[in-house]
Amino acid sequence: MDGTTEPIIAVLGHPIAGNPSQLAIERAFEAMKLDWRVMSFDVTPENLPVALHGLEVLGVRGILLSKNLIREAAQWAAGHLPDQSGPAVLDCFYRDPIARSGLQGSASQNSGLLGFDAESQWISAQIHAHLSAKQDDSAVSASVIGKIHRDLDSLFPEPYREPLKQSLLEPDTASIPEADVILVGELDADAVALEIEDASAACPSSLLFDLSGNEAVAEALDDFAATVINIDQRRVGMICQCIEKWVGKPAPEEIVIDAIEEYMAV
Repeated sequence: MDGTTEPIIAVLGHPIAGNPSQLAIERAFEAMKLDWRVMSFDVTPENLPVALHGLEVLGVRGILLSKNLIREAAQWAAGHLPDQSGPAVLDCFYRDPIARSGLQGSASQNSGLLGFDAESQWISAQIHAHLSAKQDDSAVSASVIGKIHRDLDSLFPEPYREPLKQSLLEPDTASIPEADVILVGELDADAVALEIEDASAACPSSLLFDLSGNEAVAEALDDFAATVINIDQRRVGMICQCIEKWVGKPAPEEIVIDAIEEYMAV
């Protein structure tokens, strides 16, 4: 951007209708006194590479992607950006000229978009805070229910990453009642009741993340004694992570929460 127009953030989804992200970001920018613009676009997965390239050329400051575009976004980044590697999903793009200053290539590449997995980064931060607050010196452990479609390296923070991953290989030491962190992923429709019943044994001090995207699972988890992080909390965390990446300072979380609640209530 050359300063002749306001910075622009693009929200991409398919469908885009019903997505509260634009309102939440606009309210956050307003509270932060930033004269930025937010625009939403309906983009199909097959058209995403063209859309991302166009937005990069047009100079948008950042991009937020809906769940059904995050894998295609990572594929585009891996094939398009010479310095992009890592996550199999990307839900956010941003610009960082300093990070790109040492790269080979054209000026457009050096000021181009970089991607990251904002939701996983937020989850990782919650796990780190939870484990750091443990009152005892016992080993940390994790448990997984269902199928997780994210890289555990991106979810488990250092210095707890290897102990948590190792605990998953040792069921006797990573049983659900003893787990510090529980990840609930995709479940077979016929197995939801049984699997969630197993999860009900979670200790009140456990931190449980609902990554299932299943309403039946979400309802069942409402009564659990463990601290449950649901899809709404993850959405807020992801948006706040993106805003901080775009503007370089923390986003007002309560403003984001209020905006999403207002949008969903309409």
